[in-house]
Amino acid sequence: MSDDDMEDYGFEYSEDEQEEQDVDIENQYYNSKGLLENEDPKEAIEGFNQVVA
Repeated sequence: MSDDDMEDYGFEYSEDEQEEQDVDIENQYYNSKGLLENEDPKEAIEGFNQVVA
């Protein structure tokens, strides 16, 4: 089957790059929150700074 035979259903592929960035920011936030509550507040602040940067 060639590409010409394929039907176009109007679906457009989106890039996942933005979604991956959002997940990275969310992970950094929760990691920093855990550090703030349990371990090193200075390291937590550095992590929070990366979230808002």
